[in-house]
Amino acid sequence: MNRQRIFEALLRRDFFVFLQKVFATLHPDDPPLERSPYLMAVCHVMILAFTGEIRRHAINIPPRHLKSITVAVAFPAFVLGHRPSAKILVAAYSEELSRKHAKDFRTIVQSDWYRRLFPEMVIDRGSDRQLEVVTTRTGARRAVSVGGTLTGLGADYIIIDDCMKAEDIRSAAVKDGLRHWYENTLLTRRNDPANGVVISISQRLSEDDLTAYLLEKGYGHLNLPAIADERAEIPIGDGEYFVRAPGDLLFPTRFTQAVLDEFRRELGPQIFSAQFQQNPVTPEGNLIRMEWFGEYEGVIDPKHRHRWHKIVQSWDTAETATPTSDWSVCHTWGYRDGHWFLLDVYRAREEYPDLKRSALRLRQLWKPERILIEAASVGRALAQELRKEHQCLEVKGVTPRGDKQTRVVGITGQLESGRFLLPVDAPFLREFRSELRAFPTGSRHDDQVDALAQFVKFQFDRRGWVEEEYTSTGRPTGSNRPRGQRLNRRY
Repeated sequence: MNRQRIFEALLRRDFFVFLQKVFATLHPDDPPLERSPYLMAVCHVMILAFTGEIRRHAINIPPRHLKSITVAVAFPAFVLGHRPSAKILVAAYSEELSRKHAKDFRTIVQSDWYRRLFPEMVIDRGSDRQLEVVTTRTGARRAVSVGGTLTGLGADYIIIDDCMKAEDIRSAAVKDGLRHWYENTLLTRRNDPANGVVISISQRLSEDDLTAYLLEKGYGHLNLPAIADERAEIPIGDGEYFVRAPGDLLFPTRFTQAVLDEFRRELGPQIFSAQFQQNPVTPEGNLIRMEWFGEYEGVIDPKHRHRWHKIVQSWDTAETATPTSDWSVCHTWGYRDGHWFLLDVYRAREEYPDLKRSALRLRQLWKPERILIEAASVGRALAQELRKEHQCLEVKGVTPRGDKQTRVVGITGQLESGRFLLPVDAPFLREFRSELRAFPTGSRHDDQVDALAQFVKFQFDRRGWVEEEYTSTGRPTGSNRPRGQRLNRRY
């Protein structure tokens, strides 16, 4: 009896243990649900949503990783068990899928173990419908499909579970309709607009899918690619973290490397990159190849600026700070031993006064020999003002020649040389790689591509200036290191 009481107390308190019980109830013939760190990370987000510590969050996770059972079935049951008066809307892309999740939810809340755990959560039989379960405390779990009417429905929690079918990826009308329905119909159903919770969980499908839209709106983000492409420390609760190194598999007991390789072959690299890696890139992308870049280890501290023979900053500036505008980007590159090292990436949406302050701050931080700013619109004004008013004589306005794609094609030979190195681990790497991979037509933004192309062309045109001898040692620079080789040293 004591063990039973302890277990039931744990079920009430620990959402992951509760999820394990839900899974066992719905899939009694399957092995028990293992304590996978990625699922614990998802459960941690959901508990923060339950307690009100987060209110807007997007979760990206590959298909067949138990996302629906976690957020569309177990979470509403957990919430209503603790708060029978809560009102929950669960949106999916089809009514058929909504029915399935509603049926699973009803199976859980009518089970003996659930009713023992939460005796105050009682279904109002007089109002029980196929897509709706109402409690005697006027709480409810209501299932809706995208595009459906929600007149008269209100919610404390809105769960968006995969609201777009993969086959609709290329339909601009479907994507526009989804965003319009989300903003003008679904969001208006919040009982408390200030404190209502909205959680979206899905696989990525395209660069302009619902996740992209939500991230533009400032939603928090839990990103879980099937194969880690960078180091990450992901909170899983109680001060613990799920640590991923590049190459680590998300669900190795089920989705092994061999299984993922098979999916990649069957789906193709673009679809696999989007759905499994949460990094959508259209077939028209990949003008810039990531294998052209070498790697270096270590964390770059601006205090160690003296280790670099030359430092160059390259700016691509945007005109406004609106959520849908382009980004202002500054790449900071350091030169030594015949190679350029990407030291830092600054990326922000700022109005002009803040942009100027950022440029002055980064100049003071890194003390570059050159600051390149595209001489167009805001960039032209910024370059002129920095030179005249702040005596930044190292600032150089750069006039772009040709269209963006032509400029990138013109630097591919330089990039292929292997002279440009990226850190093995840095917080800016994901966005940097994603934008470069997607160029020219696979990404909504190309600001990092512009900053890179501007820098690479400058260093090629000014190679004599770059490779002049070290003034302190008289030692010439240059390297015969093979292309793309990792440097076996730390900086």
